[in-house]
Amino acid sequence: MRSEPDLAPVLASPAEETALPSQRMRALQRFLRNPGAVVGAGVLGFWLVVAVISPFLVPYDPTDTVGLARQAPSAEFWFGTDTLGRDVFSRVLVGSQISLQLGLISIGLGAVPGVTMGLVAGYFGGLTDAVISRFVDALLAFPSILLALVIIAALGPNLQNVMIAVGIGTVPLYARLVRGSVLAVKQLPYVEAARVVGNPAWRIMFRHVLANAYAPIVVLSTLQVGNAILIGSGLSFLGLGAQPPTPEWGLMSAEGRDVLRRAWWISTFPGVAILSVVVACNLVGDGLRSALDPRMRVDG
Repeated sequence: MRSEPDLAPVLASPAEETALPSQRMRALQRFLRNPGAVVGAGVLGFWLVVAVISPFLVPYDPTDTVGLARQAPSAEFWFGTDTLGRDVFSRVLVGSQISLQLGLISIGLGAVPGVTMGLVAGYFGGLTDAVISRFVDALLAFPSILLALVIIAALGPNLQNVMIAVGIGTVPLYARLVRGSVLAVKQLPYVEAARVVGNPAWRIMFRHVLANAYAPIVVLSTLQVGNAILIGSGLSFLGLGAQPPTPEWGLMSAEGRDVLRRAWWISTFPGVAILSVVVACNLVGDGLRSALDPRMRVDG
């Protein structure tokens, strides 16, 4: 009997393989037709490049005193100096590395367990679904910032613990999103065909189910990167995240709050950097949602 090999074309036919790149190309074209998404992608790309090459761009050591305290922006110090005489421009550039790492790593820490939990709950259902869903509901009962504060209080205030705290706060978001997507996908014919072939459950979940539910995960991840940077910066602003002399944007904003009227540049420039990244992530996320969500597609 050769019935099982004959089912392979049902799972991945040449027509489907040909259609996939064209669908991605159409999604890219829809994304590029969205001015806000293109601007957001440009801003994010700018900060990513800055984060990579900032060690070669900074004119001064971001942790050393290089001038008088609270010098206004000038040709020598483009963004002025802070209360200790450190160059704000150098600190903002180097701070891009820390803030973007905070956003990306914390989202990774939340996405991996969250996606796995949602995938298992949605695919197996029954008691497994009930247990995981109740756990997710318990996490959702706490606001993200409150949950992060509790975790920081237990682990201690530093940048690594902020990443863990923010990541744990995103776990229920991924779990609920993926569970709903899996429930909609797992009954489709190609998944049934994969079961008939005899594929193990883990292969069906990751190879066939999750691969066709990636679009909402990508959109959520993009939006949550900005949210993670905002929460992380807020915790650092409160003294619960990055510790001095780390050039982290939230901490830099906090260091200038007491002299905001006399030395506005100390808090303003890192605050503008936070704002630009968060807004850019939201613009890109909205653009991806419009490009990838079939219900929002408007082909022109």
